[in-house]
Amino acid sequence: MKSNFQNLTVSHRPHCRRICAATLLTAGLALSVLAGAETTPSPTGTRTAWENVFTSTQVERGKKAYNADCARCHGETLGGGEDSPALVDATFFKGWAGKSVGELVEYTRTEMPSDGPGKITRRRCTDIVAYVLSANGFPAGETELPSDLDFLNQITITRKK
Repeated sequence: MKSNFQNLTVSHRPHCRRICAATLLTAGLALSVLAGAETTPSPTGTRTAWENVFTSTQVERGKKAYNADCARCHGETLGGGEDSPALVDATFFKGWAGKSVGELVEYTRTEMPSDGPGKITRRRCTDIVAYVLSANGFPAGETELPSDLDFLNQITITRKK
């Protein structure tokens, strides 16, 4: 007696292979998502920077990096310089309100410092942005702002909560 599998014609077998391949791919993606969830927070939707998206420790690192990489142009108090805009208050919100934290990090990474853009790592730029956000009144929380661009693009900078 032949099994049902042996009765399948050749035209049915490629269909079975596609189903098996799709099942394996789906299982692999699910495992990847679960494994990544432990190391990088996953956004559940669009958030704002008011939702405690960085830590005070990250702000301290960002302040040190800012003083080393940015203060000579933007000032020690983030108030701006001769050719550099302020990174606080109305000037900051005029340029960045409605944009994502990811856009600010990438702009900083690719355009700053003006005399040598691209020298600062995304991780360091993320810390600097945490410091800038803090200086603009955004509150610190329990989880560090990750340097993952997809995640950062889910966080919007808004004037008010």
